Amino acid sequence: MKIVVLGGGPGGYVAAITAKRAGADVILIERDELGGTCLNRGCIPTKTLISSLELIDKIKKSKELINNSTDFTINFSSLIKRKDSVVETQRKGLSMLLKQSGIQVIKDNGELISPKTLFLKNSSQKITFDKIIIATGSRPANLPFLEFDGNKILSSDDLWNLKDIPKSLLIIGAGAIGCEFAWIFHLLGSKVSITEVMPRLLPMADEDISHTLERLFKKRKIDFHTGVMIDNLKKNNEELEITLSSGKKIYAEKILVSVGRSYNTESLKNAEIKFGKKGEIIVDEYLETNLDGVFAVGDVNGKWLLAHVAYKEGEIAGKNIMEKKEKMVYSLVPSTIFTISEVASVGLKEKEAIEMGIDIKKGLFPFRAISKAHAIGEIDGFVKVLADRESDTVIGAHIIGPKASELIHELALAIGLKAKVKQLREVIHSHPTLSECIAEALADIEKEAIHKIDN
Repeated sequence: MKIVVLGGGPGGYVAAITAKRAGADVILIERDELGGTCLNRGCIPTKTLISSLELIDKIKKSKELINNSTDFTINFSSLIKRKDSVVETQRKGLSMLLKQSGIQVIKDNGELISPKTLFLKNSSQKITFDKIIIATGSRPANLPFLEFDGNKILSSDDLWNLKDIPKSLLIIGAGAIGCEFAWIFHLLGSKVSITEVMPRLLPMADEDISHTLERLFKKRKIDFHTGVMIDNLKKNNEELEITLSSGKKIYAEKILVSVGRSYNTESLKNAEIKFGKKGEIIVDEYLETNLDGVFAVGDVNGKWLLAHVAYKEGEIAGKNIMEKKEKMVYSLVPSTIFTISEVASVGLKEKEAIEMGIDIKKGLFPFRAISKAHAIGEIDGFVKVLADRESDTVIGAHIIGPKASELIHELALAIGLKAKVKQLREVIHSHPTLSECIAEALADIEKEAIHKIDN
């Protein structure tokens, strides 16, 4: 069977490898660099910068431990070089992986003109195939009155073209991307402000997470304005003047517009694929579109715009295109955000569970009560666990604090296995570790946490 995969990001290349291992003849077409947004402009570049900048931040905060310590400045060009090196190493590894898998990779811009025909725009060739997996991804969404110009009004992609650190930056949108870049540019030394139309930072997160992040931003003097819109923008010579609906004026050297993503579907309009209201490709639980043999994975199907979801969708679509019948399950997707304290969630949020009529019981335990948190100097945040009172099963977990992105998976597994709080409390966590906070949060569900001091 001849299969084409359109797009070489996390969903696309995993789908290609999975289908190839199942016996297909696979061609992967990518118009830009392999790895998609995640590797080239998203997950990996941002986390590389955050890792470097947090190391510098820790050194600055540890001056009392160093003899003859002096002030130092950030070498921005060296930071970018390190980021580029990490990305290039991963690109080469991915290219080698696809080559060893026996997958033909074509660098071209593909347009789907029928369910079994693709037109390559750069080479003006047509490719015919039996089935196709679409993995064309997404791009930063624009605002009509704040169109990207690559100079003053920037997308998250444009940030990688900066030669100097802006003295001040206004970020419009306090979702995951906005809050991560707020942290990055604060560490770089920019004066950072954020505006958000919703009433809180990270509006899609559990409310306790949002409120804690707001407190931490205030502590670091990262300004934010929630429940407001942009009323007016004036471009002066060196500075932008932004007037909020509250009447407040903000002055910034540059603006980052971070209000979501737009789906890359322009090359699919002639193939009679069914799209949703937001422009996403509609797929069923097997990740197949309304056209037989046409599947869609990753951002472009609008389900969860996360690289790790794309990986799983690519795996499932790669199997299903070869006549398997596996369903994609989204209830166990962990969400991770890398800001001033890492944020991670899985399962239901407290408000969601209440709205569903579930009689919940919850435990919450702060990192500051854990010895390891003090040992590493990161005591902010907490672990929060939700359980169904009737069945005693864990239904949700939310963490803000050190290594939250690593800790969340223990609780994701628990939810997937429908584990009961009583069962999980039998697990002994090594001491001293951050994971002890999970054990204590579980104990707190029954008001039996040993190290919790009631306020």
